[in-house]
Amino acid sequence: MRKIRWGLLGAGVILNRWLPGALQHDDMEICAVSSRTVRTAKAMAEKWNIGRVMSFDELLGCGDIDVVYIPVPHDAHKELAIRAMNAGKHVLVEKPAAVSARDFREMSECAKKNGVFLMEACWTYFFPAIKFAQKCIADGQIGEVRALNCSFSFRVPDEYQGRLVRPENAGGGLLDVGVYDLHMAQIVYGKDPVSIRGLASVNTDHLHLMVDEQAAFVAQYDRGELAVMSSGIRTDMLDTAYIYGTDGYITVPRFWSPDRVLVTHGEKTEEYSFPVDQKVEGLVDEGYQYEICHVNDCIRKGLKESPVVTHDRTLSVLSQCDILRRDWNLA
Repeated sequence: MRKIRWGLLGAGVILNRWLPGALQHDDMEICAVSSRTVRTAKAMAEKWNIGRVMSFDELLGCGDIDVVYIPVPHDAHKELAIRAMNAGKHVLVEKPAAVSARDFREMSECAKKNGVFLMEACWTYFFPAIKFAQKCIADGQIGEVRALNCSFSFRVPDEYQGRLVRPENAGGGLLDVGVYDLHMAQIVYGKDPVSIRGLASVNTDHLHLMVDEQAAFVAQYDRGELAVMSSGIRTDMLDTAYIYGTDGYITVPRFWSPDRVLVTHGEKTEEYSFPVDQKVEGLVDEGYQYEICHVNDCIRKGLKESPVVTHDRTLSVLSQCDILRRDWNLA
């Protein structure tokens, strides 16, 4: 049985983290890499021993590529994904899948029209630690879940001039890391909120950034449950998720890419460890292998949509981002 053949539709720096996960798999072949600049693609190909370097159009015209991974800035996701799907390629597109829910609806419709697989690359769903936490919730180990608290925020240096600080590139904290908070709420509650509100700091420090430098937002659900979340690019925050139930709570350190879970009842806390498998000597994968394995499995089964990161889940998260960004005059 031939391997699933992947093309890299972009040569963003995240590939240096994603490829060690891809190379853990026997059932995949990285066939080619492309970029808007040949020099960037060549550098990535040389570093990771990828056989072919080509333009976007050349890669999408290759009959021996089954699926593409799109690791480019947010505002280019929709264009490249639609081009790839119209060329008959399956697509794994980095989070956020698009800048708005409207854009992702177009992408979802394009996938259905062309009969191809499309998934947002939100790797968090596939970590063994997350699956364990979900099982604890489903088994009622902490009773009825009533609240979630999580933050994902970091501080870019003053001299940083990249996409995160540029409004024209959909910069700011919410679309870059706040989406992890919103996806974590989906993981915990498995449903959409009935209301979401938030506050953002825009143009509040000496850099005068016209993006959400930091933000806090709260989602409420149909039984009164709450998700209290924060994101940002100018403030370091602890990235631990706390899931509070009526009979205990779950702690997930570094919730967006976790390797352990703590379950607390009263004064007793039990810790469970889930180290990422490292199958290839000399390569250290942070956990991208789990997401990639899921995509390969979906393609093998002929699925056009992930049963885990469904189109509806991605639409829900982007719709919540739309509401918040409109409230903050950023959309």
